[in-house]
Amino acid sequence: MNAPAVCVERHGDGGLPRIGSGIIANIMAKSDSRPVARIALLAYPGCSAWIAAGLLEIFGIANIVLDQQASRSPTTRRRFEYHAIAAGPARKVRASQGVSFTVQAPLRRYDAIIVPPLWCESLQEFTRQVTRLNAQTALLLQLSRRTTIMASSCSGAVLLASAGLLNQHRATTCWWLIDWFRGRFSEVELHPTQLIVTDRNRWTSAAGSAYMHLGIELVREFAGAEVATLTSRLMLVEPRRGTQSPFLPSTATVEHEDPDVRSAVRYLDAHAGSPVTMATLSRRLAISERTLARKFQAHLGMSPLTYLQSRRIAHAKQLLESSPLTLQQIVEQCAYEDLASFRKLFSRLVGMTPREYRSRFADPQQREHR
Repeated sequence: MNAPAVCVERHGDGGLPRIGSGIIANIMAKSDSRPVARIALLAYPGCSAWIAAGLLEIFGIANIVLDQQASRSPTTRRRFEYHAIAAGPARKVRASQGVSFTVQAPLRRYDAIIVPPLWCESLQEFTRQVTRLNAQTALLLQLSRRTTIMASSCSGAVLLASAGLLNQHRATTCWWLIDWFRGRFSEVELHPTQLIVTDRNRWTSAAGSAYMHLGIELVREFAGAEVATLTSRLMLVEPRRGTQSPFLPSTATVEHEDPDVRSAVRYLDAHAGSPVTMATLSRRLAISERTLARKFQAHLGMSPLTYLQSRRIAHAKQLLESSPLTLQQIVEQCAYEDLASFRKLFSRLVGMTPREYRSRFADPQQREHR
C-alpha cells in the first residue's frame, strides 16, 4: 500500500515542517493484505488547511487502531488509504494560512470523497471566492459517478450544492452561511442546527470541529463501531450530540437582502424581550402578514414567529452564560410566562435543558444558579 500523498508545508517562515511523515505515514507504508477503504480529500486553492489536514489524519489515527487490533488477533477489517487530490497537472495546492498540500490526480474509484471548507473572513469575500471555484464543479460531478459517499465539511457543502449534488437531499453547513445558502440552493433541504446530516450517499457536517465527527462517522461506516469509538477516544472527541445549536452565536450576523426581511429582523432582534405580535410587526412594515410570512420562508426558511422564538432562546442563552438570574427571571426577561413550556422549547431548539446549558457554558460563578 502506498503512503498517503499529502505533504503539508508552512510557507513564509523559512522552514518546511511536514505533517503525515511520522508514525502514521510509516504505518501506512506497510505491506498489508487486508481490504482497503479509499478516501480522498479534494484540495483546492484557499481551502481550510486546519480542517483539510485534520480530516486526513483522522484516517491515519484509525489505521493505528486497526494495526493495534491486528497485532492481537487476525482481522479482515478494512484499512484506510487516504490522500489529497486535485484536478489538472498541479502537484501542489495552496490552502489557507500559507500551507500547501501535495496532491495527486484522482484515482478510478473511491469509497468517500470529502470537500473541506473554504477559508474566508467575510461573507462578501466568500461569495467572490466561490465564483472563482466554479471550475471544481465539473470535477465533483465526475467524481460523484465513481464514489460511494460524497461528503463535505462546513462551507464545503456550497461546492457540492453548486454542482447540484445536494439537490433533493437533506444537508447541513456552517451557521454563518445558513441564510446565504438557502437563498441560492432552494433544491437542498437544509437542516442548519444539525452537526452531521447523512442522506443516502451525501454526508455533510456543520462548522468548525464538526469535521472530526464527520471523519469518525466515516471510520464507523467503513471500519465498524469499535474502531470508530477507539479512534474518537484517541482524539479526545466526545460522542456527538447531533446538533450545533448550543454553539451558535447569540446575535444575528447576516444582513438580509430583502428590505422587508431586513427591517423585520432588526425589529424582532431589538424587541425579543418584549411581547410582539405578527399583526403589530406587519402594520409597522406596511405589508400583510401573509406577505411577511412568505418572505421569511423564502429568505430564512422559517416563519417570523419561529425566528422570534430563536432570538428569545438566543437571549436566554446569553443570560444563562453571563448572569446570576434564576431561570424564572430569565424566562420573564425573554417574554415567556410558563416555565415548563420554556424548558420544553429550549430543549427542543438547543438540544439540552437550560440547566445543562448553564452547567456547560456559563461562567463558573453562575453555574450554581438554576
